[in-house]
Amino acid sequence: MGSEGKQSAERIRSLFRERGIACTAQRELVARTLIELGRHVGANELHRKLARKNPRVALATVYRTLQLLKDHGLIAERHFGERWRRYENVSSAHHDHLVCLGCGAVIEFQEPLIEELQDRAARRHGFKAERHRLELYGYCRQCSREGGR
Repeated sequence: MGSEGKQSAERIRSLFRERGIACTAQRELVARTLIELGRHVGANELHRKLARKNPRVALATVYRTLQLLKDHGLIAERHFGERWRRYENVSSAHHDHLVCLGCGAVIEFQEPLIEELQDRAARRHGFKAERHRLELYGYCRQCSREGGR
């Protein structure tokens, strides 16, 4: 394991300790793999990636660990109009999503003007926003070319 992997593993152990989560090797592997992927991932895809590293990690363990991490605020669960859920690390900065209806790709983006307009709208209506989510659905560059969209 390189120095980046060791830092990631120690960070995960530290977060588990702070939240009172028992840090088993399998839970740590699930969390570390999710962080290393650096994108939205479903439980089945995550399990396939994990099976290459440790074939003894069961799909049920992946589901239980994802639920535990979500319950403790370490990851976020996302639904993009699919039958399955995707998960992402919550330590990344706030961002919104572009979701491709063709290939299912999820592209994260940040747009300060959108944030400013949302804040302005909330203030104008006397509303104190705690959080928000913006998802735009359409076709990515590749799917647009392939489908003639």
